[in-house]
Amino acid sequence: MPSKVIAVAFLLAGTCLLAQPEKTAWDVLKPGLVDTNPLNRRQAVTATGAVGLDPQAVQLVEAALKDNDSLIRATAAAELGEMKSRQSFPALKAALDDPSGEVGFAAAKALWDMGDKTGRGFLEDVVAGQQEATDAGVKGALHRADRLRHDPKAMAVLGAKEASGALLGPFNIGVIAAEQLFKNTRVAARMQALNLLAEECDPQTFKVLEAAATGDDNWAEKAAAAKALGRCGNPDAIPKLEVNLSDSNAAVRFMSAAAIIRLSRKPDAAVSASQTR
Repeated sequence: MPSKVIAVAFLLAGTCLLAQPEKTAWDVLKPGLVDTNPLNRRQAVTATGAVGLDPQAVQLVEAALKDNDSLIRATAAAELGEMKSRQSFPALKAALDDPSGEVGFAAAKALWDMGDKTGRGFLEDVVAGQQEATDAGVKGALHRADRLRHDPKAMAVLGAKEASGALLGPFNIGVIAAEQLFKNTRVAARMQALNLLAEECDPQTFKVLEAAATGDDNWAEKAAAAKALGRCGNPDAIPKLEVNLSDSNAAVRFMSAAAIIRLSRKPDAAVSASQTR
């Protein structure tokens, strides 16, 4: 058999081997987006956003803008902003008219962060306290925040629950309840450290993140580490992350699935797959 044919066959085999973990990961992640538990759906939306600027991921997060739970719609809007999905401008602009104020606020912020000032009027109304909503939206949240202005902890919990339904900022993992972070400062510190370490994608960081994503006892830290590993790891981590797809905690399963999908699409993925299998 000519060497060129052998090389092509080898590459095709490597591609098939690589495709299976990604398919399995999507099979874990997609059901979460239609789970009957709203918390699981929010976690799945956030994990899908962690896949990055991928056409399928963008489409699924945009679909969540029509969820019947306002916090999920707000989370979807926030995630589209985090993904820098400029193709989602029409969907985000439509979300400015959402009957729930927190959804409109999240959409306005996402657009603003991507350089589109369409939601300026909405933001100005929020500042002026004039934005009305049919439920406990931004206006109600601002009134409560005013009463709680001397309690930073309560305000942070309020913001995480009602403004977006997700923790953004330095943690940016979306699946962790604010109450847990405030109850356990060690968890909060480790999560922040994992997020910062992900900015240094060197071999030592990879080892630290891999160990935390697959061996940590705390589900919050495992989910945070899985997301960080998806950002800066390499495809060699896929087999270990696959173990998390059967984890009892939905956040760990979904974020690990998202990391596998993201890592499967890195340029060196085919080479890594052929070397490790």
